Amino acid sequence: MSEGQSNESAEPKRINSLLSISHDKDVDGLNSAAIVWRYAMSKGLQFNVNLTDYGAFEQVFSSVASRRETLIVITDLGMDETTQDVIIKSLTRAISQGCRVVWLDHHQWSEKSIKAILSLPNNPVLKINHDYCAAEIAQKVLMPRDDISAELAMIAHDTDFNLRDIPAATALTDAVSVLRFGAIDRREEVIDALHPVLSKLAENGLEGVWDSVSQKFKDQLLEKRVDHYRKEKAKKMRKALAGHSDHVLHNRLVRVVEIPSGLTSTDMGTFASDPENLKVDGENLEVADLLLMLSQGGMLGIRRGKETVMCNMAAKLFNGGGHPYAAGGEYGLYEDFQAVCDDIFQTLSNDKAWVIE
Repeated sequence: MSEGQSNESAEPKRINSLLSISHDKDVDGLNSAAIVWRYAMSKGLQFNVNLTDYGAFEQVFSSVASRRETLIVITDLGMDETTQDVIIKSLTRAISQGCRVVWLDHHQWSEKSIKAILSLPNNPVLKINHDYCAAEIAQKVLMPRDDISAELAMIAHDTDFNLRDIPAATALTDAVSVLRFGAIDRREEVIDALHPVLSKLAENGLEGVWDSVSQKFKDQLLEKRVDHYRKEKAKKMRKALAGHSDHVLHNRLVRVVEIPSGLTSTDMGTFASDPENLKVDGENLEVADLLLMLSQGGMLGIRRGKETVMCNMAAKLFNGGGHPYAAGGEYGLYEDFQAVCDDIFQTLSNDKAWVIE
């Protein structure tokens, strides 16, 4: 090989495309991807997106290994030591083919996982901030002067911090659930179901999907589906709450409920934190300090009704993590709900790290 050929091959190749990988389960993941899309448009980069959930990392990141000259931006997804090997292997291969990595997240990371990303070649960027949702981090890092991105970040913050101050944000949360569960029921790709909404958010922000005058979705079919979903989920949540199991631990009221299929822990957590929804069999229940929602697959959603507990610390006892106000963990497959409740109560009673004194 001549000297000229060697110098030419050593020159860095120009990034010509952007691959967005984000969470498919909520508005924060969707709006993060929309902000990343706007960034790609602003830079004239070819854009591709993959929305995913925990448990599907191997398939998603294995496909990343084939990318070339691509900016890979990952948002609203955490990496832990159980998924680290497959992710690092794929990203290392992609970087060797001219790719760069930017990872923007707000979940809990171990020091080992942080070092694994920062040790990658080609100057990876890793921004983790627990004080913001992922869309806010994406907006601050990628599109700090873009009004539409700022709006998307504000909407995501309202949903992810469970504020429920913006009706359109709450409606978008329900729309994501409708589209996502519908695709899962039909065994279709979730990204295909969410893509039309994502593209409109990226192009025009909330105005792309929402009529601010009528306070409804511009897509009439989507509006009807969301309305039906809201009525059905209210019935399901009342029924789930009726089967609750309560226990006082360390002077904190802990409640466990089984969450029905087709509902998110955000839905159930919001419902169960409103005193108006807590009339069960003629009895007015108190809002629980700590609410644990058990899915049929054995996953745990954890929310707090009062600022007397830390959900993330409770989640650590169940191989999970998250934020003080919202977290998730795993219990495992089960048959006897009450036996599970007893086990959960015992686990929480043995450790006070989740209690704010």
